[in-house]
Amino acid sequence: MTELSLIGHIAELRRRLLLSFLSVALGMGIVYALYDHLVTFFMAPFLGNGHPLVIHSLLEGFITRFKFSVIGGIIVSLPVHLFHLVRFVFPGLSSKERQLIGWALAGSLGLALLSIWFGYHYFIPFVVRSLLTSEFVPSGVSLMLNYEQSVFYVLNFLLWGILTFQLPVLLEILLVLNIVSRRALIRHTRLVVVAIMIIAAIVTPPDVISQLMIAAPLLLLYGITILIATIFGFGDSHV
Repeated sequence: MTELSLIGHIAELRRRLLLSFLSVALGMGIVYALYDHLVTFFMAPFLGNGHPLVIHSLLEGFITRFKFSVIGGIIVSLPVHLFHLVRFVFPGLSSKERQLIGWALAGSLGLALLSIWFGYHYFIPFVVRSLLTSEFVPSGVSLMLNYEQSVFYVLNFLLWGILTFQLPVLLEILLVLNIVSRRALIRHTRLVVVAIMIIAAIVTPPDVISQLMIAAPLLLLYGITILIATIFGFGDSHV
């Protein structure tokens, strides 16, 4: 394999950064063109409960579409960024490290899709129904849900869910590299439970049921992570 000089590495990095930037621009264009279909998906949890959305300013519709397109463009182009990152870093990695990254990316994608499915079909509808009941909204109070806030509430939650569900992948990598041991994880399970509950409290509304709906699958994934490490012998040699 031909090794690049420092100038060659800089040129290669600049080329890949340019391609990543262009992919963001292309992604923005795609999301902008498909905005009407995409935004319907994000409004559905509110419209499905019979609560129309309203805008509060002349520019709100334009600003919402532009912000949504920027964020959507970045998300859509993430595979391109990951591809260029891996291609740039891979030449300096060992075969074992390449396999680890490959499995990590596959697991990360699977958990991201799982978090979107769980959040959109179960968690968000539950939260919307709960927060709009008479327990929180007294009778005689009219509901006027803001269009921009509602759309980005769903989007932000899905993004937080994706990030949160990456924790098992990170933990498995630490086990494979023997940075942490299974024994330590099992010994500190109580601390992990507390940490997961804190994370769930940060990304959910302030009610116990919502927090448990996020914490329960994370705790399950934590157990599965330790089980996989046990089966394959990860995290054995760390002292």
